[in-house]
Amino acid sequence: MTPEISLADVHGLYRATIAGPGRSLPDTFSVLGESRRVGRLLRHPQRDVVSARVTLAPDEGHGYWELARVRSDLYVILANYSYINPRVEFVPGDGLVQFNFKLSGDMTYGIGSPGPLRFNRPALHLWRQPCGVDMREWTAPKAHERIVAISISPERLVDQFLTPADEVPRRLRAFIDEPRSTVEFCELPLTPRMVDITTKLIDNPYKASLYLAYQEALTVELLCVAVGTFLSLSSQPTEGYSDRELDALRMARALLMKQFVPPPTLGQIARTVGVSERALTRSFKAVYGETVFDFSFRCRMEHALSLLRDRAWSVDRVSDAVGYSHPTSFATAFRRHFGIRPVEMRPLKTGRRNS
Repeated sequence: MTPEISLADVHGLYRATIAGPGRSLPDTFSVLGESRRVGRLLRHPQRDVVSARVTLAPDEGHGYWELARVRSDLYVILANYSYINPRVEFVPGDGLVQFNFKLSGDMTYGIGSPGPLRFNRPALHLWRQPCGVDMREWTAPKAHERIVAISISPERLVDQFLTPADEVPRRLRAFIDEPRSTVEFCELPLTPRMVDITTKLIDNPYKASLYLAYQEALTVELLCVAVGTFLSLSSQPTEGYSDRELDALRMARALLMKQFVPPPTLGQIARTVGVSERALTRSFKAVYGETVFDFSFRCRMEHALSLLRDRAWSVDRVSDAVGYSHPTSFATAFRRHFGIRPVEMRPLKTGRRNS
């Protein structure tokens, strides 16, 4: 559902706050040194890195935006905030390819086709908005956004991070070829390594030049991990499936994303969406790149992570909420997936580190 938001009652996000309404990402970076909202500005001339932090005012919410640029065309947005009221921003197309690593929050992108896209669970979103294609994005009130978004020009992505053009996977080629008149996007699961690097970027413990060097290194590493993930995928064509079959797969995926107690069996899913178990097993893996079981398990683990970090639920309560009969079984599965015990998780904070 598209949120019912009156634009007269809301303010923008970082672009509008720093550069004014309707400004693009490069426009915003061009005026960082002039904005009164920038509370901390770090520069490393030798590395050609700049980083600026905008802390939310108490009447806006808690936390901050951070904008970093590595050389001329690698942009990094770090978000660790919670607004009191909904925020809406007009976003002009800039033609950049964006890798959005989302740990938590509730953000919606208002585009014409296929309609508003709501991202409210951990995932990697790959995104390209062509120049001349505008949209709006909005964040829900009190949603704790914890995101790292890396934007890069298609030319630099190919030259510095990809194999020769004839080896680029089809799923990635759509984002580096000449853009169409629509927004290109896809969603992939966050791997444990992506979660770890994204968290380190947001929780950077250093100061001054070391802060910038660490930020640059992690940004490049995170981008390499994301591109490597795409290179490891098969083309996963969907042309061989009818609209009805693809609709059934989307229904199956939606069911797995919301039903955790008890997690649905393969037979239950197949009956609900109207396909055979064999067809569901084969086509789900072909289209989405992971098995039904793996996707269900990942959704349950990511939901558990959100409950532990965003809501500070107890391990026993989270175990019940994601369909485990015994907390010990849940703890074993959680540690196998994330490399850390659930009892070691701590609620997310939007503190003003390094401010």
